Amino acid sequence: MRIGGVARYFAEILTREDAEQAMRFCVENKLKLIPLGNGSNTIFSDNVEALVVQVKHVKTDVVDDTVTVGAGKNLAMLINELAAQGLDLSALTGIPGTIGGAIFGNAGQGPKGIWIDSFIESVTVYDGEWKTLTKKECEFAYRESFFKSSHPSPPPTTLIWEATLKIPKADSAMIKAHIESLLKKRIETQPHLKTAGSCFKAIGDTPAWKLIDAAGLRGYKSGGVEISPKHANFLMNVGEGTYADAVSVVEEVREKIPENLEVEMRFVEPDGEVRFS
Repeated sequence: MRIGGVARYFAEILTREDAEQAMRFCVENKLKLIPLGNGSNTIFSDNVEALVVQVKHVKTDVVDDTVTVGAGKNLAMLINELAAQGLDLSALTGIPGTIGGAIFGNAGQGPKGIWIDSFIESVTVYDGEWKTLTKKECEFAYRESFFKSSHPSPPPTTLIWEATLKIPKADSAMIKAHIESLLKKRIETQPHLKTAGSCFKAIGDTPAWKLIDAAGLRGYKSGGVEISPKHANFLMNVGEGTYADAVSVVEEVREKIPENLEVEMRFVEPDGEVRFS
């Protein structure tokens, strides 16, 4: 959303040794470690006293229908690369960010749709020691995972390094056609400028945007942040939006909707805590 200030510390994690060094730095300095994919589904406050890291491990190995991929791999790029090999990950088309970010928030379709955990076999992480977690140990649920529920936490934090996925096979041409169809639908129905993605979780089978719409909040604006007139589950920076503006919009929605919508978006406070968690 192009909102937020300066992180006190920032590092790119290219190797396992980088991950170990970053974790040690946080433990020694009593700082929170905040993993960041490509910035989708995260809004930062004006300044953050923490270590923000981006995992740049992007190596991808494909053996038959089994794919091991680094957490820093761009999800859209992976979907297209696999499509060319007859492996169908098209259900996740249009979701921005990285594999690590998608795993963190169990990204995917709506409550009854397909999420990334449908393809997960295991996830390799670092939390002071290297571990490989089974799908069950990742505790996936709708827009939730062990990684999300355990963050923020005092250091050490669990850092997602890579994942092994099992991908169904299909005809490459059919996969590519499905990708194009899904992309077209997303372009027609969702905003794509100065937004960090969908903000609220659905309640049961009811999409959040329907509840926001029913409350008359489509187009609601606080300062420079507006609920998108195109899709009411997206916050837009329509001017010089601030973190406080975005928080104000969320609080207005939660106040006006009796169901008390849960926030899917990470709102990172100055001390690295997540505001709505």
